[in-house]
Amino acid sequence: MNIQHVIARTLAAGLLALAAWGQTPPGTVSGSVFDASNGQPAKQVTIRTEGPEQQTVEVNQDGTFRLNLAPGKYILRLTSPLYMDAAVEELDVKSGEVAEASTVMAPKGQSTVVDVVERISAVAATAEAALTERKLSAVVSDSLSNEELKSGPASDAAGALEKVTGVSVVEGGYVFVRGLGERYSSTMLNNAMLPTTEPERRVVPLDLFPASLIDNIKVLKTYSPDLPGEFSGGLVQMTTVEFPAQKTLNVSVSYGFNTQTTFNRFLGQPINSAGEALGFGASARDLPSSIPTDKRLFVGSFNDQEFQQFGRSMPRQYEVTPVRSMRPSQTYSVSGGNSYGKLGVVGALTFTNSPQHINEARRFLVNSGGGRAQIFSDYSDFNTDTEGVRMGAVLNAAYRLNANNKLLFRNTLTRDSDQQSRVFTGLNGGNNQDVRSTRLQWVERQLFSTGVEGEHAAASLGNSLFFWQFTYSLSNRNEPNLVETIRGRETGTEQQFRFLNLPESGLHFFSKLNDKIYEPQGGWSKPFFNGPVSGIFKLGFRGTVRRRDFDSRRFRFFPVRAQTINFDAPTSVVLGDANIRPDGFVMREITRGTDKYTANMDIYGGFAMVDLALGPKWRLVAGFRIEDANIQVRTIDPLVPGAQPSLANLVNRDWLPSVNAIYALNKRQNLRFSYGRTVNRPDFRELSPFEFTNIVGGYSTVGNPDLKRAVIDNYDARWEWFLGGNQLLAASYFHKRFTDPIEQIYRPTASELRQSFINVAGSVNQGLELEYRQGLARFSPKLNAFSLQSNFTFVDSKVDIPVDRFPQLTSRNRPLVGQSRYLFNVISEWNQPKWRSNARFYLNSVSRRITDVGTFQLPDVYQERQAFVDVVYQFALSENGKWNMRFSAENLTDNHYKYTQADFIVRDFRIGRTFTIGTSYSFY
Repeated sequence: MNIQHVIARTLAAGLLALAAWGQTPPGTVSGSVFDASNGQPAKQVTIRTEGPEQQTVEVNQDGTFRLNLAPGKYILRLTSPLYMDAAVEELDVKSGEVAEASTVMAPKGQSTVVDVVERISAVAATAEAALTERKLSAVVSDSLSNEELKSGPASDAAGALEKVTGVSVVEGGYVFVRGLGERYSSTMLNNAMLPTTEPERRVVPLDLFPASLIDNIKVLKTYSPDLPGEFSGGLVQMTTVEFPAQKTLNVSVSYGFNTQTTFNRFLGQPINSAGEALGFGASARDLPSSIPTDKRLFVGSFNDQEFQQFGRSMPRQYEVTPVRSMRPSQTYSVSGGNSYGKLGVVGALTFTNSPQHINEARRFLVNSGGGRAQIFSDYSDFNTDTEGVRMGAVLNAAYRLNANNKLLFRNTLTRDSDQQSRVFTGLNGGNNQDVRSTRLQWVERQLFSTGVEGEHAAASLGNSLFFWQFTYSLSNRNEPNLVETIRGRETGTEQQFRFLNLPESGLHFFSKLNDKIYEPQGGWSKPFFNGPVSGIFKLGFRGTVRRRDFDSRRFRFFPVRAQTINFDAPTSVVLGDANIRPDGFVMREITRGTDKYTANMDIYGGFAMVDLALGPKWRLVAGFRIEDANIQVRTIDPLVPGAQPSLANLVNRDWLPSVNAIYALNKRQNLRFSYGRTVNRPDFRELSPFEFTNIVGGYSTVGNPDLKRAVIDNYDARWEWFLGGNQLLAASYFHKRFTDPIEQIYRPTASELRQSFINVAGSVNQGLELEYRQGLARFSPKLNAFSLQSNFTFVDSKVDIPVDRFPQLTSRNRPLVGQSRYLFNVISEWNQPKWRSNARFYLNSVSRRITDVGTFQLPDVYQERQAFVDVVYQFALSENGKWNMRFSAENLTDNHYKYTQADFIVRDFRIGRTFTIGTSYSFY
């Protein structure tokens, strides 16, 4: 092909593009149609448009529909042989935009009124749709829509959930619902359970999930039989980006500036590979290939020359690499999708690099007699610098075989890497010296979930709907070569710090976790109509087959002839090649027999339930679930001949009944009452006797193979008033009674306190929730651009521990660990379409909570009240809204993180204020 042909074709393509550009693109109408009696997708519904363009379409078996229409005002007429006719009026379709038109239809024999509320913004529209779904939900729930996620300051799912009623987020990623800790909350992604990436945690940290990949988040607070039986505080359901109503392609970039970190000095680490900037650095820190994987490095197993070779091959980087001026955080993302006939595809990719410097004071107390607290270890200069890299990707596809059969394929990958340098100095009570500890750590966490599901409607079988899904999830945590060294000097002097021969000094720690879940599930549902009684009957099953492998190895350098070594030299010299020799430092393996465990958990559950509409007022959702659970944890050192395993085996069959009753006071108000029995099973980590000490002078943690599962009876009541649009008033009361709850306690040993876990006799958790959402125009026309959201939660809990058990515990009656008594949020929104501007103001406050249980007459450790103020402002640079700027300011109060015990502050730090500026562009 010559150059003239190329030029001609290029010009022709350009002219066609200009011609297409000159045409007015259509708008899109999409939504869902629900059964007003039970909230299920409506069946056999035909939609006919009245307006500039006439179209007729049948809704899909999941109740969804989509129309491409010329711009203008429309009326949607909905008809069905099963339902009364309904209409959506005053629907404004705009060129290139999506109008949301979800509605409900009443079964024949009932009446309904469909309200059409002016949609003032995308945030309000999706919030309204979320409230409609909440109104029709069978259980008490709260939710965040996609637009609400985009409009908030949070960059991940954990931060976004802090704004939900009754939810607090602890340590950056762990969700506490209604004052109950992470053990009482579960997480699902696309209707499948997620494995954790943390060996010492029950649930996956939600800071792994970038907000840009999430379409919506729901927090279910009451139980129904079609849900897994293991949740009591709440079940967090996340759904990844869904299929677009029209072709989309969005790109965004943002930069963040933290007052405590950006352009300031930062404790980095030596660069070992080019991939570290993208979070791939484990391979350069892995255990050397020269060290045997089938043998422990015990004395007598190898000669002096072999030990010398092992020691010199170990990656030995003990010093931090200071960075004079740390760069801003940065985030890049792209998402897009389209439909190609029967096939729909959507994908998203995001990358974030975020550094954080924290300087704090930490103290550990002891009882000096008569319950008098005294400082044991005092680290007044405790620096932790972390550079986090997060990557996330979603690729989903849907194929509609015909109007009654659909297949979905979902794939999600999240990856998080933390490079952490920790340096602290201060008094160590164990050796009564001033110490300087340096620890370098690299952790890579990854979670991959893939699944296929199908929905099949069978009109010939009484409009039955069949659903099936199979999901495979894999989580990994790789911590290669955690290195720690400790140097000391006489207290109160200015002498040079000398290398100390302590159990944690010269330590090299390697660990790997693999956690897999195979989850098949399926269900059958059949609607029925019989005069004033209508509803749906459901049967289904879910299997959760989980497999975990955890393995760790510990090595330490021991001095043989101390007089041949200059301990005053820098650590890189003290532990350099010249000193790693048979008469200098020798490397020994100190791996414990409990440093490796394998675990299996098989849960098979089946349920039967009915969702009944009893006349125009009452709705009853009731049924039961049976779950068989078998948990096995086997802890053994396979490389030690004749080693005896430690076994923990927990087998239970549980009947889990549930009743949810909804009474419609009128078309806008509901009263909800519910009861459900759920369980809480011990985690693998809590059953394994694996032990780990985190901080010099801190606590070690060990599991308890004798734990049993807890049973929880849950009672809830809620009144909710849907004022129209995205406006709401709601009040809830909940009461939970626990039998054999699992609590964290502390046991004394010869030299330290050790954390462990026990079943206590019982506990009670109860509280109130209030929620308010309203536009302020009803108070004054001048406030038409303003709206207000607020929620308040009061929680009261009590744990009873028998006097004859664990006499070292100080508190016999106390709240649950991690439970805050008060939580409240205030969100004020200003929306000015004519200025193409939107702003949101956030206030979040959480009252004090117990973080560690007191022992030996020392009181409990409390994290004191926290308060956060955030602001987000968005401005559309173009009139069509495709190019936007976004500015956010987080933690404007620079919240003071303060932990107290007795009259002492045991932790004290701030994280600084963060200001982020970014831009996004939509190509379609």
